[in-house]
Amino acid sequence: MVVETYAQNAVVVDLPPLPEAIDEFEAVIEIACDRRNCDVVIDFSRVDIINSQCIALLLAMHAWLTQSGRRLILSSVCGAVKRVFEVIGLDEVFEFTPDKSMALKQVHRSPSAS
Repeated sequence: MVVETYAQNAVVVDLPPLPEAIDEFEAVIEIACDRRNCDVVIDFSRVDIINSQCIALLLAMHAWLTQSGRRLILSSVCGAVKRVFEVIGLDEVFEFTPDKSMALKQVHRSPSAS
């Protein structure tokens, strides 16, 4: 997993494919909890399948970040994975962008990016 800090208000995570991604979520949650003042962008460009454990971890991270006034943005989600989110109704919960650069632009414009 590659974790990059973008300015002071965002962390970008290049998520590995499953099953390695599951272990990485715990590290991402820990980083976000330690920083407390950052949005999280997760790059799904290497992920072509998602399972219920991954979705549960994303929901937990989303809830924690939202409660902290921060954002979770999922970028570069492939069509098959995006359809899973749509089928279970989570496409309305998560924020998606076509790529990391768009996600970072949205973070930069975010009211929480002060």
